[in-house]
Amino acid sequence: MHRSRWLLLEVIVIAALTLGGYFALVSTQHALWTNGLEPLPVYPRPNADATAGSIQSIRVILLGVGLSAVFAWLVLRAQAFAHAGLGWLAMAIPVVVALALFFTTPTLSIDAYSYLSHGYLAATGSNPYVDPSSSVADTPYGIQMLAQGWQAVHPQTPYGPVWTAFEWLAYVLSGGNLYLGILLVKLPVLLAVLGTTWLVWSFLARTNRDRALRGTLLYLANPLILIELVGEGHNDGVMAFFVVLAIFAVARRWAFVAVAAVILAALVKLNALPFVLPVAVALIAMRRSAPRLIGEAIAGVVVSVGAGVLLIAPYWVGAGTFVGLGASGAPSYGADVAGWVAGIFGLGEQGSVTDASPATTVQLVLAGLLVLATIAASFMARMVKGLVRACGIVSLVILLLLPLEWPWYATLPAAVLPLEAGMVDIAAVVALTVGSRLVAPIGDAAALGVVGTDTFRGVQALVGQTIPAVIGLVLTVNRSLRDRMTGGSSRRVVPGPPTRSSQRG
Repeated sequence: MHRSRWLLLEVIVIAALTLGGYFALVSTQHALWTNGLEPLPVYPRPNADATAGSIQSIRVILLGVGLSAVFAWLVLRAQAFAHAGLGWLAMAIPVVVALALFFTTPTLSIDAYSYLSHGYLAATGSNPYVDPSSSVADTPYGIQMLAQGWQAVHPQTPYGPVWTAFEWLAYVLSGGNLYLGILLVKLPVLLAVLGTTWLVWSFLARTNRDRALRGTLLYLANPLILIELVGEGHNDGVMAFFVVLAIFAVARRWAFVAVAAVILAALVKLNALPFVLPVAVALIAMRRSAPRLIGEAIAGVVVSVGAGVLLIAPYWVGAGTFVGLGASGAPSYGADVAGWVAGIFGLGEQGSVTDASPATTVQLVLAGLLVLATIAASFMARMVKGLVRACGIVSLVILLLLPLEWPWYATLPAAVLPLEAGMVDIAAVVALTVGSRLVAPIGDAAALGVVGTDTFRGVQALVGQTIPAVIGLVLTVNRSLRDRMTGGSSRRVVPGPPTRSSQRG
C-alpha cells in the first residue's frame, strides 16, 4: 500500500511536469513563430528581433529536451505503474496533451498551410500536381495564410492521392475558414495517431503483455509524436498508421488488410514503399494456405490500387504528375548520406557525372542503398518478431537515406519501434526524439535570420537525421545479430492469447 502511494505521487509529478512543460513550450513556440511576422512576410523577416529569436529558440530546445527526459522517465516506469493499477492514469497524461495540442495552430512548420493550398487548388479547378502550392499566395485564401506565417515556397504536391483527398475535403468542409481548415486537415492525423496507439497496445497485448503499456506510451507519450503529428499535423502520422496496420495484419494473417494497408501507406507518402518487401516476405513465410494468400493478396492490390487510380484520375497528366515528388526529393547536400555520396562522386550542387545531373545521380545511389538494405532486412521477416525488427530497421534506413531532413521524418521509426518495446527500442526512440527536439526550432530561427543557410542545412541534417538514425541502426542491428548468434530469434512468435514473455529487448 505504501509503495502504491509513492507510485501514485510519481505519476502525479510526471503529469505536472509534462503538462507544465507543454504549456511553456507551446507559448514559446508561438512567440518564436510570430516574431517579426507581418501581413506579407519576407524571408528572412526584416523586422524580426534576432536577440529574442535566439532566446526563444534556445528555450524551445531546452523545453523539448526536458520533455523528452520526462517522457523517457514515464516509459521506463510504465511496467511499475501498470502493476500498481496506475496504467490508466499514465495513459491519460499524453491523451490530455494530444487533445490540447490538436486545437493549436502550427508554430514550427508551414506544411499544414501548404496542405490547405493543395486542397484549395483541387477544389477550385486547378491541379495540385501541376500548379505549385506557392501559386495560391496571390489569392484571398493565400493572403490569409501568409498573414498567419505561411511561406509560399512549396512546389507541386509530392503526396499521394489518398492524402490529396484529405486536403481537398479539409478545404471544402472548412468553407474558407482558415482555422477550421487547419483543424480538419489535422483531424486525419489525430485519428491516425490514436489508431496507431490502439494497434500498438493490441499487438503487444498478444505478443508480450508485460510491455503493452510501455510500448503504447513509447509511441503516444513521445514529444516527437505529440508535437510534430498532433500539434503540427504532418501527414507522416497517417502513413505510419497504415504501416503499423500492415504489420499488425500480417501477425493476424489478414493478408488482404496487410497488402491494402501497405499500399495505402505509399499512396499517402511514397516513403512507405520499401515496406512492401518485408510485408510480402512475412505473408509468404507465415501463410496457412497458398491459394488463400494469393486470393487475398490480389484482392488487396485491386482494392487499394483501384482506390488510388480513382483518386488520382482527376489530376493525372502522365509523367508531369510526379514533378512535385521529384522537386521535394532533391538532395539538400547537408551533413547527411546524400551530401557524403555527392562528395564521394566529386559532386556538388553544380557538379555532374557523365550526362546525369548531380541530384539524379545522388538519388539513384540512395535508392540503390535503400533497396539493398531493405532486401537484407527482409530476410528476418519470416516470423512476427522478425517482421517487427525488419520493419524497424527499414524505417531507420529510410530516415538515414532521405535526401533532406525535417524533424517529423523521424515519426515513422518512432511508430514502428514500439511494437517490440524492448530497452533497445526505447533507447533508439529516445535518440530520435532528442535529435528532433534539438533541431525543432531551426526552421523558425532561419526565418528570423538567427541562423544562416549553411548552419540550417548542416546542423539539421547531422543532429536531426544522421546521428539518431545511426544510433538506432547500431542498436537494432546489433540486437538482431546478437540474437541470431545466440539463437534468441529462432523462436516463431505468432500472436495468440495474451501471454507473459521474457524476450530480451
